[in-house]
Amino acid sequence: MNIVIVTPEVTPFSKTGGLADVCGALGKELVKLGHRVKTFSPFYKCVKDEKFEAVDTGNRVEIHLGGKTFLAEIWRSGDHYFIGEESFFFRDAFYGDGEKDYKDNALRFTFFSKATLETLITFGEKVDIVHCHDWQTGLIPYYLKKEYKVNKVLRNAASVFTIHNLAYQGLFPRSIMETIDLPASLFNHHQLEFYDELSFIKGGLVFADILTTVSKKYSLEIQEAYMGCGLESVLQKRKGDLFGIINGVDYDDWNPETDKLIPATYSARDLRGKRRCKRSLKKYFKLSGHADLPVIGMVSRLDSQKGFEIIEAAENGLMKLPLQFVFLGSGSKKIQAYLEDLADRYPDKVALHIGYSEALAHLIEAGSDLYLMPSRYEPCGLNHFYSLKYGTIPIVRATGGLDDAIINYSSSRKSGNGFKFRAFSSSSLVKTIKRAIDLYSNDKESWEKLQKSVMLEDRSWEKSIKKYDKLYRKVIEKHPISKKCDQRD
Repeated sequence: MNIVIVTPEVTPFSKTGGLADVCGALGKELVKLGHRVKTFSPFYKCVKDEKFEAVDTGNRVEIHLGGKTFLAEIWRSGDHYFIGEESFFFRDAFYGDGEKDYKDNALRFTFFSKATLETLITFGEKVDIVHCHDWQTGLIPYYLKKEYKVNKVLRNAASVFTIHNLAYQGLFPRSIMETIDLPASLFNHHQLEFYDELSFIKGGLVFADILTTVSKKYSLEIQEAYMGCGLESVLQKRKGDLFGIINGVDYDDWNPETDKLIPATYSARDLRGKRRCKRSLKKYFKLSGHADLPVIGMVSRLDSQKGFEIIEAAENGLMKLPLQFVFLGSGSKKIQAYLEDLADRYPDKVALHIGYSEALAHLIEAGSDLYLMPSRYEPCGLNHFYSLKYGTIPIVRATGGLDDAIINYSSSRKSGNGFKFRAFSSSSLVKTIKRAIDLYSNDKESWEKLQKSVMLEDRSWEKSIKKYDKLYRKVIEKHPISKKCDQRD
């Protein structure tokens, strides 16, 4: 199949979170199955880094929006293509400045979406699947179904839309429709209107041929009011076209046996390198105290979704426990201020790095004993999978993909692969962390056995990519215009 992946970010070129990792790995795995894959993302400032060897193809595509003409530059690195327009994408951040989104995000990502489709037309090779990711690409299924339905290159293309996080919806004032040339008739409850605003993500949910999300549990949760973010009725109507496929791990990047970003490699057969990584982690963050104190790591966007509310509420209980915390992330200024204050008040217990560093993220996974994900909700997540591979035992709240993947450890049966709690509360968090550090401190034999067993779990893309392959074939078979167009050709 000729498959096109369209995403606002993709590793190794651009990343704010797990979406980038998923899209980067998805393309690689599809190629392994023999498919032809092109990935499209914006040409951000960071992509111009010499190490990526992105080259200007010299191709230019004109995009007309709101009575204005914009020129899209087409850059390339291998099978990755980048849509460039300096005023749109050469900014310090991808989506917003500090606490606020960029005011022209609707225009920026409409331009990106249309330029991607127009670029595919210039290539001239018929497309089988266009796989869109998150709200930034939500208009593409509409364009394919309505505006490009008779185009020779795109008319047979079936659309797949993946929801990575339903809470981020791409909402804009109704007035922006004129700026991005959307017909006013689309602004209705059944199509793009959402509580008197224009919703990009709703475009994907309504017009895509198939919908996916990143775990089975999350696909069910978002059909209910408590997690549906106001779109649960839309998803209920499309439940027959909605599939939950859990993310996999790219072990080329995340494997302690081969990881070049950590000070010592190690395996389930020999954990000595992990102890060296822990020493390096503590040294980097200047954490003093006994070497055997359990270290709990957390690499996260600083956002209320990630459970920082109950961490703050649990502060008194947590700071009395024999443990140390290491945090890496950026986001909410309020959460950042709290963590900075916590680290100032407990310098021997709490360490913090604001920002993102791929090398430091790897060091935290390798050097920590436990990994914390107390999320309010979590569509899938990836760090608990990384943690399993690195022998860093996850502590998670039972929601979304975390609930799917982590089996609560039973001391009596000596079974499970992490520690899990259900109530979104500080008391449940403290109780679960106490259980984890009790096993770590008082039963070293069982702890090491647990580490070694979770490191041997296979969380690769092998199963998930076969499900995507099957889904692609299914959507091509059911695509309503494919047979008609084949006859016309």
